[in-house]
Amino acid sequence: MSYRRDDAAAQAGHLAQSLRTAFGDEAVFLDTSGIEAGDRWPDSLDAALQSAKILVVVLGSSWLRLGDQYGIRRIDQSDDWVRRELEVAFSRQIRVVPVCVGETISLPEDKLPETVRALAKLQRLEIRRDYWDHDVKLLINTLRQSFIMREPLPASEYSPYPIPPPEKPDPLSDDRIIAALNGSLSRWSWRTSSVPSCVGEVRQELYREFKFSTFRDAIDFMAEVAPGCDVAMHHPHWENIFRTLYVHLTTFDIGHKVSDRDIQLAKYFDKAYGDFIIRKRRESQQRRLTG
Repeated sequence: MSYRRDDAAAQAGHLAQSLRTAFGDEAVFLDTSGIEAGDRWPDSLDAALQSAKILVVVLGSSWLRLGDQYGIRRIDQSDDWVRRELEVAFSRQIRVVPVCVGETISLPEDKLPETVRALAKLQRLEIRRDYWDHDVKLLINTLRQSFIMREPLPASEYSPYPIPPPEKPDPLSDDRIIAALNGSLSRWSWRTSSVPSCVGEVRQELYREFKFSTFRDAIDFMAEVAPGCDVAMHHPHWENIFRTLYVHLTTFDIGHKVSDRDIQLAKYFDKAYGDFIIRKRRESQQRRLTG
């Protein structure tokens, strides 16, 4: 894990503890010594990078602009430890995962040294203060997907539906569904449709269309919310056509009826979509300002 002590030391420490709980103490390296500019590159850091599969870069609000006593940004100094960690990672083709803690920061490509400009092009994960535990779970899921190879299922076990949690939820009453649609889920509709894999069967579902500026944005959004679906152990039936994502939510293991799992997943999608659109607008504005 790479971080700046004066930027996000506390958050990096908390995050490291969560990752150690998930992957084991030996799988996570976080140097907590006070390394100053001009100090000798520690052998422990070099050894950690030699064996690393992933470099998690913790980005606080001051990560890019922190400077020395003369006002020179640390990232612009060739002996900056964080810069060197990134240079080593990129040169050795180690996967770099940028993680924003607190507010999302802007990383204009032209404001980074040429040797680490690739950082600006990477998709960043955000760990929000008010949703810390939830967002950390998404990061853990992302890291697992990066380096854990799963054994393929035998052909006899393939199914269009995942293995459900052991506790089945109760179907929601019509009144509760209507109350949700009249409240926080006002952009969703409640409808009946045919079950694709079962001729003659119908399902009750929550439905919404999400609009995006580009096809790539639609795909990026799907990739962002997919880990959250894994964490919730509840998954949508969705379809992407160009710049529109069509989302259907139903609980298959109670007869394709609407349960509280669908309500909660719909709220998750709405919040994620709002955050996604705001971030894309900020990135677009930043590109116009720097272009």
